[in-house]
Amino acid sequence: MKEDNKIFNMQSEKISSYHFSVPEGWINDPNGIIFYNDSYKIFYQYNPFENHRNNISIGVATSSDLLKFDNYKVALAPTKEVDGIFSGSVSSDDEGLHLIFTKHIERQNYRKESVSAGISLDGDDFYTNFEDIIIEKSLPEYDPENFRDPYIYFEDGYYYMLVASKDKELDLGKVIVLRSESLSNFEYFFEIGPLQVFGNMVECPAIGKIGNDYVLVYSYIKKIRDDKEEHKTAYLILRIDLEVGTFAVLKHGQLDNSIDFYAPTLFKTANDDLALISWFNSWDYTPIEQVNGLKKCGIFSYPRILDIEHGDLIQKPYRGILGKVTKQFKYDGSYIKTNSLLKIVAKGECKINFIDEKSNIVIEMLYFKNKLSLKANEHIDTSIFEYKDNITLLVLIDYSSVEVFINHGKETLSRRVYFNSETIKLDVQRKDNVNSLVVALVDLDD
Repeated sequence: MKEDNKIFNMQSEKISSYHFSVPEGWINDPNGIIFYNDSYKIFYQYNPFENHRNNISIGVATSSDLLKFDNYKVALAPTKEVDGIFSGSVSSDDEGLHLIFTKHIERQNYRKESVSAGISLDGDDFYTNFEDIIIEKSLPEYDPENFRDPYIYFEDGYYYMLVASKDKELDLGKVIVLRSESLSNFEYFFEIGPLQVFGNMVECPAIGKIGNDYVLVYSYIKKIRDDKEEHKTAYLILRIDLEVGTFAVLKHGQLDNSIDFYAPTLFKTANDDLALISWFNSWDYTPIEQVNGLKKCGIFSYPRILDIEHGDLIQKPYRGILGKVTKQFKYDGSYIKTNSLLKIVAKGECKINFIDEKSNIVIEMLYFKNKLSLKANEHIDTSIFEYKDNITLLVLIDYSSVEVFINHGKETLSRRVYFNSETIKLDVQRKDNVNSLVVALVDLDD
């Protein structure tokens, strides 16, 4: 979009009420969440100076409930020798909190990515000497231009590091797995891939365990043609033997069938549930925050709890938002608060338009030929599965986003949209096919 073609007239800096964002600046990939010293610490790619992706640092903020955040700070910043503190993850041991990151150097025709770490006792102020924590000679192959996004996973006395890389000969992404008994001196263990589902380059791999199986979430870059790339996010359910370093793929699927969902990471909640959060935006278009000259740009998806049911990955919203529901009622055609929740049960084809206070249709949600689609800004995202019986939708609405959980988390569709409106109303078409439409109002101050 061009600067002189503004289709929105955003009146304030309000882009989120319960999705993570920053008061000012740019954010992209989440770089880890951890429950530490009785609160959550969230880390993220951060430019505190402007709403563009420059001067990339890692930021940190604090939350007690994953709904409200404060104490925004720069955890680690680049130097004259290091051009970018790029994506990574967070872990802890007896020494404190360890922030594992990609050390990025890029000058003229030279580019190198490696892995370093910072350490903190309070979870806010970090120190690093920028030394590599991987024993490079243990790597059978090292592509310094594509070696990034380290993720730390701990099991049975070992720290495992997943690093995004690629097989240059096959031009396919792969995930390198390293191992150490401490959070330093990681040595090569085995590889997941190269795989076709990793595209031409895999990014932001993260792993967690549910029962006896492992869930690997990741994003990938796939060349469509010379001037076009596809950026998507997917998952694998794996059976892994960590004694010998072998794996088998049990299931592959899209994590969210939207272009507005990238760079996922996994973390454990205070209740020990496996949860996911991602950057809720896209590299494929100019963010509206920039088009409209806002001081901040970017939000994260609302946290999702993961489970495996009958071999399928299930995603459900973290229950924190449900505890803030103050009132529920059957929708009556009136205006409702923009940051509301909807529960919809439909038995056949129907359409719901989300309309702002100026009578503009901001997003269209269509259930047609057994598939659900979301249309906003002339772009359409469509569900993968067909739903031949009743379809149940849980819709999380915020000031600049919609997240739809289909049939109790079997699938999700998420879109960044810009209501620029404190209230919205719903235009429900083919009402006879809508069995139920319930609105839940939330009060984050309650």
